[in-house]
Amino acid sequence: MRRIDTPQAAHRRALLTLTLTSIAATAGCEAQLSGVPEGALARVGDEVITPEQLDGTHTQLDAYGQARFRGADGQRALLDALITEELLVQEARDAGFADDPRVEWAVFEELAELQRAAVLERRLPRASVAADTEALRARYEREREQFTEPERRSMRATGFPTFDLAEAALTRMLAGEATLEELAAELPDGKVLRTPLTKRDDDEYPTFHSALFDPALAEGDPLPVPVLSGTVVLIGEVDEIQPATTLPFDDPKVQEQLVTAERAARLESVEAELMTELRERYAVR
Repeated sequence: MRRIDTPQAAHRRALLTLTLTSIAATAGCEAQLSGVPEGALARVGDEVITPEQLDGTHTQLDAYGQARFRGADGQRALLDALITEELLVQEARDAGFADDPRVEWAVFEELAELQRAAVLERRLPRASVAADTEALRARYEREREQFTEPERRSMRATGFPTFDLAEAALTRMLAGEATLEELAAELPDGKVLRTPLTKRDDDEYPTFHSALFDPALAEGDPLPVPVLSGTVVLIGEVDEIQPATTLPFDDPKVQEQLVTAERAARLESVEAELMTELRERYAVR
């Protein structure tokens, strides 16, 4: 169990340490802060936050979290978060939750995960995976579909209250007897609307999207059938087609996803080897 001071005093020291440490880190100051052990980043009561803990926490984050806490400002924000978490843990213990086995187990789990992340980062640094361009390129080619933005289409349309009215209007439009605008003008409050550019989703819009995304249709072509949208029956034409595009290999989002996936695959054997070593070291029977 961790020892804690009177919460008010511990909190004041923690907040003071946070402020001074953050300022020193931001300014690149190498002076040792009073009350903070050499090499440590902060002290919360009797608990010390080390660079290894910060790195371990960063490694546990998902791709978005790692990007968010990258760089000097990101590291400072992550340190702030760790100190806030430690303050809340100590407050919970001071409030009498220290003997609750759920608290003990939660702290145990977090310490174990921090240790795991730190050890795995030392054995397989994320930076080393990011530098393996050949492996990342091969994964990119294998998983190219994951980096492809699907085709999107929009529609110029006007709506009718019933299928009979919509089908009659569509027949006139296909025969060249009236334009979409002319048909809309015949309706009370009729207008031509543009639907948002959207990717195909046959599960949600089975009839609508099967018609709109017909490969035979080009921009300006009329949809051959009326389609239901809510309680309105639409007729119209393809407004815009945004072709499918594949994000390039060097796109930052692609790189982040590739490195995360490649490292996760490699970590399986690294972690298995680590657990074998630990079982032998601590004589698990």
